[in-house]
Amino acid sequence: MELYKRKIFLILLLLCAYIAVSFWVPYSKLWFIKDVMENQARLYFASQSINGLRELFIRKAEALDVALEQEDVLIQNINGEVIYIELQYDVPLDIFFYHTTLHFEPKTFGLIRGFGPDGRFSAGKKYDFESVLAELSDSTKRFLREKTLQSYLRAFFAQ
Repeated sequence: MELYKRKIFLILLLLCAYIAVSFWVPYSKLWFIKDVMENQARLYFASQSINGLRELFIRKAEALDVALEQEDVLIQNINGEVIYIELQYDVPLDIFFYHTTLHFEPKTFGLIRGFGPDGRFSAGKKYDFESVLAELSDSTKRFLREKTLQSYLRAFFAQ
């Protein structure tokens, strides 16, 4: 009887490990994509093109075997001061006879580098980050204020 309990325990342990690895792979890809998004948002310069950035995300996703189309990548340049990046993609998850799809929507935003308090591109000039942040327009401040977890939850439960 003791031998059967050990075998059942081993089978259950291996099953749990298989399920954990099955979930680990898509989430590790999500963490990598989020890291790339945050780095690009932090290092985005006013002289860069949005289409070039979109192509970069698509290439990185293809390297991870994630299907990402042009319309799945939303990049907004808000008042020339803030870059907002949002991706939407699905990853199929197959665990034995259970098949489902995981939907991911990573989002991030960052200040566009290379603009000064006057709003113009300023290569080479250095500004104090706090003073530049204080100079953001009212619409940009409103946009940043609305991008909170509370607004996401409100929009999610409104559907």
